[in-house]
Amino acid sequence: MGSTLMDGTEKTVFESTELGEYSGYIFFDKMLAGDTIEIKVYIKDVNDDTYKLWVNDSYSGIQTNPALRMEAIIAKVGVKVTLKQTAGTYRTVTHMWFKR
Repeated sequence: MGSTLMDGTEKTVFESTELGEYSGYIFFDKMLAGDTIEIKVYIKDVNDDTYKLWVNDSYSGIQTNPALRMEAIIAKVGVKVTLKQTAGTYRTVTHMWFKR
């Protein structure tokens, strides 16, 4: 299980450049009122070897369902998941990842 302290910058919480199917959980249980955390998922383009944004979501305040399940992501040359806290007191976010 990983643990990442937010500091206002975009933090990579998962990255792999191997062919596979990936999934995981990000735990927002430490979030309080006034906190906002942005999550981005990037997929690497096989043609130019650069990451392209696939998902950009934001979570604010106390989460009634704090275990965010990352659905299966199939990647051939690269996948990266990042978090960035944009408001509130910086929190530590825990996460875990699986390869199938």
